[in-house]
Amino acid sequence: MKAGKDFGCIHERPVIFLSLLFSFLSMAFAPLSYPAQDLISIYKMARDTDPALKAAMSDLEASKTERPLAMSQLLPQLTALAGIGRYRKNISGIGPDNIDKGFWGESYSATLVQPIFNGQAYISLKMAESMIQTQEAEVLAVSQDLMARVCASYFDLLDARAQRSVARDNVRLSKKIYDQAVAFFKAGTGDIVSVKEAKARWDAAKAGVIKAENRISIAKENLSILVHRRVGDILDVRPFKPTGPDPDDISKWVQAALDNQPRLKEAKLRIKLANQEIDYNKRQRWPKLNLEAQASYTDGSFLPDVIYRDVHGMVVLSIPFYLGGSIGAKTQRATAKAISARHGYQRTCDEITFETKRAYLKLKDSISQLEAAKQAMESAKVSMEATNKGYEIGTRNVVDAVNMTDRYLIAKRAYLNALYSHIIARIELKKVTGTLTIKDLESINGLLDNPPKDGQNAHE
Repeated sequence: MKAGKDFGCIHERPVIFLSLLFSFLSMAFAPLSYPAQDLISIYKMARDTDPALKAAMSDLEASKTERPLAMSQLLPQLTALAGIGRYRKNISGIGPDNIDKGFWGESYSATLVQPIFNGQAYISLKMAESMIQTQEAEVLAVSQDLMARVCASYFDLLDARAQRSVARDNVRLSKKIYDQAVAFFKAGTGDIVSVKEAKARWDAAKAGVIKAENRISIAKENLSILVHRRVGDILDVRPFKPTGPDPDDISKWVQAALDNQPRLKEAKLRIKLANQEIDYNKRQRWPKLNLEAQASYTDGSFLPDVIYRDVHGMVVLSIPFYLGGSIGAKTQRATAKAISARHGYQRTCDEITFETKRAYLKLKDSISQLEAAKQAMESAKVSMEATNKGYEIGTRNVVDAVNMTDRYLIAKRAYLNALYSHIIARIELKKVTGTLTIKDLESINGLLDNPPKDGQNAHE
């Protein structure tokens, strides 16, 4: 009895071992499932890798060095010199014999210069501050542009995925109509034309799925380029109530754009910088006053045992009278640049005003479009279901069923497109007015939910 039990255990152990091994291998080679990513996580990845933003940040760091460079023109400057060399002196006319002697000499000196008055240096400090502020506006503009690009790419992928869902619905509904047409034909109540009509409609629907898949691939690639890594699944939008501009006053949005748009601030700062450059060039005519002190030591002369030591200090005044016409030419060039900057600022004002008004009206229009599209989709769905029911009982023909199915699917595509376009319109209005921040992305991110399962429609 005991031997029988032992014999059974011997055979059970390999089975248990193989079962555990199979379970381990199944877990090891099973496809990894990652949680769907939301808008904020996608944006953070793009922010950390975006070359345009990194370039703007580097330019900002470079512009910050302009301040100490300008300040250096007002601070003491100390230089030291040291030299050693072989000299040869040939002197005649001071005696009956010429002096011709070679010798080694060495010299050391230190010079201290303290600027007392330098008009150009003072204006250079103001120019350095203007350069830094200009680059800060550039960084803000690039950052907001990145937010808008990420949102556009994110919701373009959602729209592509939603359109694929509609294409799959088209296949399912077309297949149902085709099966009914075949059943009617076999029962003797249908005709071959209806079967072929339904079959052509089904084939076209299957081709539509392939087209939708290609669009998803392109949208994913576009988003992957922004974040510089492969993008998996992303969260979709849950049902929400569309909201219009707040405040609902177009003039206030235009004023907000004129006050906050970083591109406009950058254009205004370029005018300021151009005027400062005019002043800088004019000040080249101003006198400069420096305090200079020098100490020197020289050992080595054709006269033996002679060492020169010199210490002196002085106030040096320099006045440029004529520099070949360069001052006038530089001033004229800076004046032309200032005029160009003023025209550029006005052009930017006009563009931003127009873009703000267009974005405002687009957002308001998107609400009515979304509501109308939703009603049209719901009506088309009821009509399609009624027509398909009539086709099943023989009161409607296959052409009616196909047409009503097309009408429903077109309405659904329009609704989904209007849904994502409304969200993008909200982002565009904030971006064009220069008020787009991470809080706006977080607000949009709050509308996202778990992605629907394949084959389900989240927004129907």
